Amino acid sequence: MSMSLITSSPRGLLIAAVMCCAIVGCQPSASNLSVNEPLAREACERFLTAWKEGKQLKDLKPNIIGGDFEWSNGLKLVGFELLPKVHNDGANLHIPVRLTVQNAKGRESKSEVMYTVSTSPSVTVFRE
Repeated sequence: MSMSLITSSPRGLLIAAVMCCAIVGCQPSASNLSVNEPLAREACERFLTAWKEGKQLKDLKPNIIGGDFEWSNGLKLVGFELLPKVHNDGANLHIPVRLTVQNAKGRESKSEVMYTVSTSPSVTVFRE
């Protein structure tokens, strides 16, 4: 069967695409999804700095996709400290952070929280 017969129909195009994927490999390898620790730390710091500067989560896109419920709920970040005992699970870096947040009435509270940061296929920072 000639290639022109295969690719001349929608079904033939699908078959050709599947064959290409089987030959080349469409699945990302585990090494492609490994977390880049220096980039993950930098992304977490940039994420928290943006919060502290009064920016919104959407201001980080498309470079960083992330979320934090206190940020989304309008609390102000007064200070933060990335703590040293990180955990690398291969695909993500789990970074402990000491936060000082301020509510609408000006009351400050401190807590230690964990952020999960991924660097592949995109940079993401989410609070656990």
